[in-house]
Amino acid sequence: MKKRNFLIIAALCVAALAIWFSCNPFQAESDSASSLNVMDVDSSARLSISCTIVVNGGTWNGGGQTINQTGLGDGGQGESQSPVLTVANGTITNFTIAAPAADGMHFMGGSATISSVSVPDIGEDVVSVKKPGTYTVSNCSFANGEDKTMQINDLCTITENSVTANSSSKFMRQNGGKTWKMTSYCNNSTVNNMSECVFRSDASSSIFYYHNLSTNCSRIAYDGTTHVQAN
Repeated sequence: MKKRNFLIIAALCVAALAIWFSCNPFQAESDSASSLNVMDVDSSARLSISCTIVVNGGTWNGGGQTINQTGLGDGGQGESQSPVLTVANGTITNFTIAAPAADGMHFMGGSATISSVSVPDIGEDVVSVKKPGTYTVSNCSFANGEDKTMQINDLCTITENSVTANSSSKFMRQNGGKTWKMTSYCNNSTVNNMSECVFRSDASSSIFYYHNLSTNCSRIAYDGTTHVQAN
């Protein structure tokens, strides 16, 4: 009986490892144990993944490749979609996310950066703050969202440097009905064709600073409760 139980447990462990390896989008380079690459199914400039790329510390460089995801979300307005990438205390850089972009990229705490990323069809939203932290989005291009470009769901200071955003309802939205403070510094960026506004918050303490912001939007802030100030 004990042997049988052992064999069952061993089989379950093997199955769990097989599932993990089939889902885990990282594989270590043989010549650099510290280097993690997303699996490339056809040795081209395209990365195919079925699980979220999780970066916790360090820098993940996509090498200019385009990420194609399956199973994470359809890029619509559903809130149950998974992110393509998450980053905490690190940097993700130099890649494109192809449509559908599922739930885009999530900031998960600490000090983190998203840089040199292109998302031509952002779907629901492309950048979400999920945990408190200090964040930077730089040299990125985002387009064609149905609602928000960036969604702020927790306390943070977030800086946008040289970001181009086009065609959404809002460039940045703090979680509705929340009163905690967030601060945004938007520098040298272009935000066009937002049907509602550039920045919307229901918290009177939140501030959106901007410097060299180019926009054709009819209003920067949705209403007078949002603090907007040129820096």
